[in-house]
Amino acid sequence: MTVVLFGESTGGLFERGVGQYPTVGDEVHFVTATDLSIIYGRSHSATGLTVGTVSSASGIPATLDLNRFVSRHCAIVGSTGAGKSNLVSVILEAIGSSKFPSARVLVIDPHGEYAKVSPGRSKVFRVTPGTGEHALVVPYWALPFEELLAITFGAMSPANEATVRDMVQDMKRAAAKQLANPPPAEAITADTPIPFSIRQLWFDLDDYERRTFKTEANQRVLTEVEQKGDPQKLISNVYPIHGPGGKEPFKNPSPRGISRQLELARSRLADVRYAFLFDPQGGYAPDLSGKTGSDIDGLVASWVGHDRPLTILDVSELPSDVATDVVGLLLRIVYDTLFWAGTLPVSGRTQPLLIVVDEAHRFLPEGGDSSCQRILTRVAKEGRKYGVGLTVVTQRPSEIDATIISQCGTMIALRTTNPSDRSRVAAAFPDDLGGLVDLLPSLRTGEGLFVGEAMFVPSRVRVWLTQAPEGGADPGVTTSWAAATRPDPKHYEQALSNWRNQLKG
Repeated sequence: MTVVLFGESTGGLFERGVGQYPTVGDEVHFVTATDLSIIYGRSHSATGLTVGTVSSASGIPATLDLNRFVSRHCAIVGSTGAGKSNLVSVILEAIGSSKFPSARVLVIDPHGEYAKVSPGRSKVFRVTPGTGEHALVVPYWALPFEELLAITFGAMSPANEATVRDMVQDMKRAAAKQLANPPPAEAITADTPIPFSIRQLWFDLDDYERRTFKTEANQRVLTEVEQKGDPQKLISNVYPIHGPGGKEPFKNPSPRGISRQLELARSRLADVRYAFLFDPQGGYAPDLSGKTGSDIDGLVASWVGHDRPLTILDVSELPSDVATDVVGLLLRIVYDTLFWAGTLPVSGRTQPLLIVVDEAHRFLPEGGDSSCQRILTRVAKEGRKYGVGLTVVTQRPSEIDATIISQCGTMIALRTTNPSDRSRVAAAFPDDLGGLVDLLPSLRTGEGLFVGEAMFVPSRVRVWLTQAPEGGADPGVTTSWAAATRPDPKHYEQALSNWRNQLKG
């Protein structure tokens, strides 16, 4: 028998740490129900989050210390089908209860699983909102310049990138004069979140490439436009076609050579899949001068400033090639706003915020360097000081950034079968509890090891079932296949229509 000492009971109160060690010959007693109640029954009535019962002591609730759960961060890991989505739903339901009416929880939902959690206590945002949902918009002008350039134009030479950067900076400085409280011009860079017209930027870059010239008084001058374009509609100016063999009109003698990038940008700006980014509704789309009807404060208020505890950002419909950058942008908008709020009533220190990231290995891959990874690493390292907590949920802890896992004060490990994943979990457990990892492959569905700051005593917990229809539940194969009739084939026509219109049935 191997004994691990982690606490002692004195006067009916159990405390972590051992003050008096047993010696050889001391008696050993079977644990009683009273003993278990003393060990596991520590009350967190004011700050507790009850999510299930202790497996080894039926009837004793498993309660998380909400203060430490949020402020010290948490990692929830487990193989596919182990019950991660159910656990997250139970946690959200507990936070979204009437017990915490002013809670603020922001959920990054890559699969649309949590829209039905705590109905009436949450707001759901998605690109194509359904009944009772809200449109997810993320304005492009809030992106840092390098990310905006990569999404819109693609790779450019350093010289062209510097030129575009200067143009964006000048456009933002000009547009800033229309703001209610414009910052000093010298403080504005291409990264400053100030509205500007990317369509006007595309038009100016495109126009420079298309220009032709003629000779007047031994000087080359710009030819007149034959057909005027429209930046808003992405229609180019039409100039006289350059002559063959070096004849007038002449080509632009110093083109930037970015025709391919301009075509990509035009395609992106006209693509309806990217309308949430380049044509955001709600007054966030700038006119050609950069003027908008709404600003970032309204965006953040709509996400985390409403009267409901839960905000579900369904990012399942985002194009895969920009999903990580967009998630990084929206998290950075929220975090920086709360950071600069200082001592205002909406700051994180005054009204803490919990960010829950499902499928975290998609956004935090080991060795990655995306904008999403940078902002989440920043939250993990310094969020506690500013009232922003982080919960990462993943089925592949071995593929997630080790820095993030190491910053999580609470580890909830459900059934995990992959050896490399178990090794990463073992590395996150305290040294004296590493042997618990051997239990991971044998845990039942919905059962997990709760270790760390939020769980006073390391416990094997049987998690309750969520009250909401679980989006991640397995399909009922035998029930569906045993049905006497098949669905009407006409439904495939509707499915195709939904696909083409980017609408879920």
